[in-house]
Formats: sequence, structure tokens, C-alpha cells
Amino acid sequence: MAYSMTDVSGMSGVSLSELSHYAELGLLSPAFRGLDEDIYYEKKELLTLQQILFCKEAGVAEEEIGSMLKEEPVEIIRVMRQHRIRILEEALRLHGLIQTLDRTVSYLQGEETIEEHELYHGFEHNTRHARLPEAGQTQHLPETLPSRESKAEKIELKSKEDFLDSQTRIDQIHLDLKQALEHGLEPGNPAVQEIIGRHLEWIKGYYTPTAEIYRDLANLYVEHRDFRNMYDGYHPRLAEFLREGMIIKASQDLS
Repeated sequence: MAYSMTDVSGMSGVSLSELSHYAELGLLSPAFRGLDEDIYYEKKELLTLQQILFCKEAGVAEEEIGSMLKEEPVEIIRVMRQHRIRILEEALRLHGLIQTLDRTVSYLQGEETIEEHELYHGFEHNTRHARLPEAGQTQHLPETLPSRESKAEKIELKSKEDFLDSQTRIDQIHLDLKQALEHGLEPGNPAVQEIIGRHLEWIKGYYTPTAEIYRDLANLYVEHRDFRNMYDGYHPRLAEFLREGMIIKASQDLS
């Protein structure tokens, strides 16, 4: 199927001037020019545009994108997987930040206590050292920490293998939700709620959410650009489908 320049701009969020700019740089050429003199793109060009956007998201300089697009598919896949891990790392940081904000609000309202070191969980400067090691490297915490640090202050870092295993699990959850959506199941359907339950258990591998936190996370999946882009990659309605299912799960299984 062919798409006009206006169509591509609408579906990708890339302006017409940007598309023209990529054409001038030789990064994105149209598939053909129609009888109406408009230019058209097909699946191959749409994939190239996606790769350009991934490169920009990953911080690749514009003058270097062209050479990356000429790489073998296996290299492009490797770069995309690395970028996916960075997005997921940011997702986990945001999860922790939401929990910190909610616990702080509860503390200020006199509903619960909060330890001093817990005030900073999730903030960027407090997580830089917790990034995944590069390929081929292994990162471990010392077996002991200085005695002045409490047990709660120790940050447990998963190995890269554990992290990737975790992402395999969440990827399968997303694929199962996509299949349920395509089969016409509603978010409240028991089969869908079973999948949402697996999603909740995955989240609990990082922190234990309250009903309010889980609902807020559901809304974040729809409203945050990076989350939205990730879910759109599975299905254009998956973010909303997951949100509805999570809100139901929060009301039924969380307090």
C-alpha cells in the first residue's frame, strides 16, 4: 500500500518540511511519484523513516544516520534492541519515581512514614550508576557496604541476563494482550484479566504498587510519549486496552 507525504506526516508526527529535509539529505527517498505529482511512500520507506527516528531518539548525529541506514539488517536490529533497553530503563525509573511521589504525598498528608533515603528513589541523579553494563561486561555490587548505610539503602542490581529475561516476559505479555485485542475480547474478560495479572506480577518484581499507583501507571502508558510509541509498535490501541485492563485489576485486586 502506498501513502502520500501528507499521510506519512500524519501517522508519524514528522512534519512535511522534515520529510523534505530527509529527502534532501538522501536519507529517505519516496517510492514513486503519482500521476497527481504527489510523492508516495511504501512499507520499505516507512521502515526507513522509523529507523531515522530511532537514530534521532538514540542521539545519533544527523550526519551519521545515513551510514547507519546502510548497515546490514543485523546491525540495525542490534542498535534498535539497545535503544529498546534504554527506553525500558527509563520506564523502570519512572515507575520508581511515581512510587516516591505517591509515598511523599501520603507522608505530607500524615498517612504514612517515609525514610529519608526513600525521598530520592527514582530521580535521575540517583540512578545513573544503576544503568546496565555494556555487552560483555558484568556489573556487581560489593558483597558488603559501609556499616553506616542501612539495608534499605542498598540498591540491588539485576544482571543483564535477568533484565533481558524480564523483558522477554513483558514482551510476551504485550503480545498476548495484542492477540486478545485482535480477537475482540474486552479488558474485563477473565482471559484478559489473567494477562493483566501477569503484568501486575511483573511490576511487583520492581516495586509493589497500590491501586492508585497502578491506575496512574496505566494512564502514564497512554500519555507518556515513549510508552505510547512502544505500545503503538504492538498495536495502535494496545495502550488504551492495557490501561482499561489495569484500572479494572486495580479496583479488584489492589487496595
